[in-house]
Amino acid sequence: MIVLHVGFHKTGTTSVQSSLAAHAAALADLAHIETLHLTKGLKKATESAREYSRFAGLMGLQTGMQAWVSGLSDLGARHLLVSSEDFAGHMPGRFGLLDYRAAVKTVPAAVAALRARFAGAKVVVLVTTRAAEPWLHSLHWQLAKHPFLMLKQRRFCKEYASAADFDRVIKPMTAALAGLADVSVQPLESLISRRLGPVEAVYDLMGLPNLQRDTLAPVPVQNRQVLEGMADQFVRLNRAKLPPDELYHAKITIKRLMEGLDSPED
Repeated sequence: MIVLHVGFHKTGTTSVQSSLAAHAAALADLAHIETLHLTKGLKKATESAREYSRFAGLMGLQTGMQAWVSGLSDLGARHLLVSSEDFAGHMPGRFGLLDYRAAVKTVPAAVAALRARFAGAKVVVLVTTRAAEPWLHSLHWQLAKHPFLMLKQRRFCKEYASAADFDRVIKPMTAALAGLADVSVQPLESLISRRLGPVEAVYDLMGLPNLQRDTLAPVPVQNRQVLEGMADQFVRLNRAKLPPDELYHAKITIKRLMEGLDSPED
């Protein structure tokens, strides 16, 4: 079986990938795992998806996916577990993107390449989602770290509210995958209380037995929740148009002050 976890951003994806990396050695006989931090070749696929979300170049998308799968080794009896939110393209708010509509093309392109490489393998696309308000807040925080964001949280959430309507993307994507892959949609809220966290959704789909699952250690929560108001503080700094180095250090200082840290961030 192939489990392709395609995001979306800010829905526990970092936790999934950190857990997969931590468990890779223990699962080596059962599964080959692909994440950007574990395997170099995956970047060819994810970069092609990100570029498609900006420029809609179908040939480049297909070439990137094919370049990735051509480098994958034979699986034998093993599963293939893949996780990257970049399969859905750039996150909304980047490069003028308003939503994940590119995923209707990028995800089927990835599935088509996988099916061509591993004929007969069952493919399941895993989509993780999140309630609209906390997702928009988390997305805003992620973007506020970069100097281009000038919208404070309230206005950002209003202007990008439609991006949180994941069904508007999932429904046509599922239709495009008909006959090629099953689609499993898992809300983050249903996963965070489980022993291993969001990665349990991947292990459910691959049918990992409890006897083996129970031997795996939980990974600490990734990307802890930001303090209220910190993102808007970062936006104020972005609006000040400071030189890059000064902006970077100003954000570190704000973060330290608001979190009560005693030492600079690495």
